[in-house]
Amino acid sequence: MNEKTSPSIVKLVAVLAVICIIVSAVLGGINMITYQRIEDIQTEKTNAAFNAVLPADGYTQLEGDFGNGISGIYEADTGHVVQLTIGGAQSNITLAVGVDNDGVVSGVSIIKHGETPGLGAKATEDSFRNQYIGIEGSAALTKAGGTINALTGATITSQAVTDAVNIALDAVANLG
Repeated sequence: MNEKTSPSIVKLVAVLAVICIIVSAVLGGINMITYQRIEDIQTEKTNAAFNAVLPADGYTQLEGDFGNGISGIYEADTGHVVQLTIGGAQSNITLAVGVDNDGVVSGVSIIKHGETPGLGAKATEDSFRNQYIGIEGSAALTKAGGTINALTGATITSQAVTDAVNIALDAVANLG
């Protein structure tokens, strides 16, 4: 009985291995074909976010390690754009925060997130993001004595965006 089951297990493992190799090759090929297009789309989305938060003809990335999840600070004639990633309720949130030359928030744009649809995902809506425009110094939710109304059912996401805005304001203020 053992002699009959051994060849069938070996055959099953071999077939499974061949299937895995074929599927891996197909997925690798698809990745090679689509990788650059995905990168181009992400770059376009980031550029659109920069223009939405601080319209400018161009942005120059500043050198340095700024910490606090900041992946870059970009200088323009009218101010700075801070790109950063912060932990939300369900995933990381990547944002662009515009800060004009007077140290005032000129806009907030969410580039990438994985927050809950209908709850935290509402942070991408203008009605929420526009609350930050005009803030200088620091932002706070109304429950903490500030002016930002949290999203119903998404306080963690609301706090994360508020923290990101504060990080951006501090980073620009510390540029000198």
